[in-house]
Amino acid sequence: MMDGIALAKAIELQSLAREEQWRRNEDLFYLDYARDPLLFFHWLGRMVARLRLRRAAMKKANRPETGRFACDHDDGSDQAACSRI
Repeated sequence: MMDGIALAKAIELQSLAREEQWRRNEDLFYLDYARDPLLFFHWLGRMVARLRLRRAAMKKANRPETGRFACDHDDGSDQAACSRI
C-alpha cells in the first residue's frame, strides 16, 4: 500500500514539474499534446463525406420533375389540383 502512495506522489510531483515547465515555455505544452489524429479518424471522415455526397446526388436524381402538371396526361382523369383547364 505504501508503494502505491509513493508512486502516486511521484506521478503528482512529475506532473507538477511538467506544468511548471509549460508555464515558463508555452510551446512545450503544444509540443507535448500536438499529435496527429489517428488514421482511423481520417478514414472515417472521408467515408462520411463520401456517403453525404452520394446521398445528396441520389436525392437529387430521385427528385420528381417539378415542371410537370398533374393534367398533362391525356388519360381522361380529371384532377382537382389541375391548374390548366
